[in-house]
Amino acid sequence: MHKIVRSKMKKTIPLMQDPNLSRHVPETHWYSTESLRRMVQSYPQVYIKPNIGRKGSGISRVKRISNSEYELSYEETTKLVPFPDVVRDLTGRFSTRREYLVQQGIDLATLNEGPFHIRVVMQKVRNCWRLTLMSSIVAKQKDAVVTNASRGNFDLHLEEVLQKNDQKLNPLNTLRELTDLSHQIVHVLGSCFPLLEIGLDMGIDKQGKVWFIEANTNPDSKGLEKVTDKISYQKYRDAKKWIRENQRRA
Repeated sequence: MHKIVRSKMKKTIPLMQDPNLSRHVPETHWYSTESLRRMVQSYPQVYIKPNIGRKGSGISRVKRISNSEYELSYEETTKLVPFPDVVRDLTGRFSTRREYLVQQGIDLATLNEGPFHIRVVMQKVRNCWRLTLMSSIVAKQKDAVVTNASRGNFDLHLEEVLQKNDQKLNPLNTLRELTDLSHQIVHVLGSCFPLLEIGLDMGIDKQGKVWFIEANTNPDSKGLEKVTDKISYQKYRDAKKWIRENQRRA
């Protein structure tokens, strides 16, 4: 059976606690005024996001400009404000029915100055995890808060992004590390939850380090057929069919 796990924190904690993976996982805490204060003093930028949410909805970013001034960004808004105003604005945006996280921000690598992240789809067939799809999503705007495709950004072939990115990353080494980390992540999460399919959002920073951003246990693979070779996409479809049939039998 496959279980949909919606809580970002539930999926992040096992990875932060894993000795091999923890250095690839951004520091993440439940949101509070004090946790936000500590995080903005520790990192140049942090993200505030709903614990349960999809497609980049409700995400805000805070950058420390100085000890008395912070840049708060969300949707189409960016403003420079003191810390108390950051807290007030965030609280005004929060839904009373949601819990929120504060997470270390990653200075993502860019293509034509637009930050990008990697989508990875992992599927478990006959008790073996397979990496079936990989693509990249590139932000249209230089300083985009989120890089989700649902926010008007665009999918590109991963090979193209790894070869043409602004930081001149080593494509082979980066691809190897993305693949290795993706397998490690799903083995850890698969030992915690009954899972058959996981979509991973992975980031690469400007120094070439690969990061886990978040995992989706109900991944949306819409549009990936356009940026994936036919053989890989057929393997994905075959695995999807096998998982669906076995779910019915369970």
